[in-house]
Amino acid sequence: MFYQCARKLYWQYYGCWGGWDNEAPKTARLAYRLKQIKNLTMLVGETFHSELAEILLRRRPAPSAVPVDQLKADMERRLIKGLRESRNADWDRYGDAKHYTILFEDYYQNGVSEQMEAEAVAALHRCVEGLAVEPFGRRVFAVDKGRLRHIDPPNVAENRVTFNGLVLYASPDLVVEDEHGGLHIIDWKTGKPYKPDLAQLAVYGIFVTEKFGVPLERLTAHLIYVSAGERQKYDVREGVEEAKRGIATYVEDVRDRLTDVACNIAGDIERFPMTEKRVLCRTCNFRELCGRLDESAITPTEDE
Repeated sequence: MFYQCARKLYWQYYGCWGGWDNEAPKTARLAYRLKQIKNLTMLVGETFHSELAEILLRRRPAPSAVPVDQLKADMERRLIKGLRESRNADWDRYGDAKHYTILFEDYYQNGVSEQMEAEAVAALHRCVEGLAVEPFGRRVFAVDKGRLRHIDPPNVAENRVTFNGLVLYASPDLVVEDEHGGLHIIDWKTGKPYKPDLAQLAVYGIFVTEKFGVPLERLTAHLIYVSAGERQKYDVREGVEEAKRGIATYVEDVRDRLTDVACNIAGDIERFPMTEKRVLCRTCNFRELCGRLDESAITPTEDE
């Protein structure tokens, strides 16, 4: 985000700060609202991940089959609720942008059609069906529950560790321990297969190592594309050095633009200039704040 458009990063992490408070400046409140926007594809993925995490947290210790019907029903209900909230602008009615869905399609475009809604529900169902036939999908319901070492929690405090003097946040979907004490990092994917950023997987590895004290060589990452029926396996050590360099470079670049490094305050918005690539503005949540509404909005693609 920072290297695509520094202004976008400013609104996402600095300009929106305190915007949940009705007494905050108008721009902060607007930035906080725009930060919450997601598109329909993101809502499908978020619904799948959240519902699966919740049912795994509630899972009984005894092995069981994948509860396909329950997952489909619960996920569909959650999805329809989110669609209704966005369509009715409940975030505005109740003054709570954080806990009510805001869809890019409703905010900047012509809304979600009946066909789009039906396709989203069908996509969710395909993901559940794919989970039920995927070996790891079956295994997480069949192994002893104690071997599920980390299930992506809603509490952000559980998703942070200290690394090289920095607070590192990461949110792997699931960490499962095998019978030999090795840990498997599971990342459920609801979209199409793509070549991942190995540095991103390495950050997951660093997080798991710091959190559980297990060396990197005993970690394996799995990207599981539940809808496409494909799995990719990676050694997280492959991207560790690149990840460390990336973190160090990013931290240094952002620090140079802060007005108060110790307190992590960006008091000068001009140090975070807008991108010159105007096409990026068409898919950006913050286009309203930046006054770049002259061209019609485009829903971000799955990759974006």
